[in-house]
Amino acid sequence: MRKIVSLGVLFVLSVVLPVFGQSALEELAKQQIAQKTGLDPNLLATLFVTDGENQFILAFVYITEQTMQSQLKADLKQAIAPYVNKRALLTLLAPAKTSFFDPLRINFEQGLARFLLSEQSIVKVTPDFGAGRFESGTVSAGILLLNDGLDLSKPFRIYYGAQSTVFSLTGETLPAQPNPLAQLLLFLQFLFLNILLLFLIPFLLGL
Repeated sequence: MRKIVSLGVLFVLSVVLPVFGQSALEELAKQQIAQKTGLDPNLLATLFVTDGENQFILAFVYITEQTMQSQLKADLKQAIAPYVNKRALLTLLAPAKTSFFDPLRINFEQGLARFLLSEQSIVKVTPDFGAGRFESGTVSAGILLLNDGLDLSKPFRIYYGAQSTVFSLTGETLPAQPNPLAQLLLFLQFLFLNILLLFLIPFLLGL
């Protein structure tokens, strides 16, 4: 029944998707996650990655007391509890096809400063959250510990390779950047939302 409802929502969304660029689609995904989980949208960011043959969604959730009061599933809350208010992002990977992913390719930009991850700043929530190939229909999760140099009172960009999204706890935006995939093909729009509604959100909720 859940899949029938999700597919119905997906069909309705697909009708309006041709007018959306990638950033608008990522904003729609963020709002869908917030609506289904009860998370504050300002605690969320999403990034739709198309990197050569690799296609996947990255979702980021800042871990606070508010996060713990959401509808996230119990074992996920248990895993992230030690990182409440510790400058940490719950990070979820949901491939749209068999894809290679490396969390060390995630980095952060604020002003002129660029912040890289190290192995020590990545905590596995699912055992497979690391560099490797991931199958469509699966969701992997980890926790990224943010560099102390990032000012969380100001927005910053999260990059995977050349693609980026804006994260802001205040809702403040940053100037748009040229994006090589500003207009996703309708097929990819449908595919990414399919992964979001049928796999990523159910993983968060434990459905």
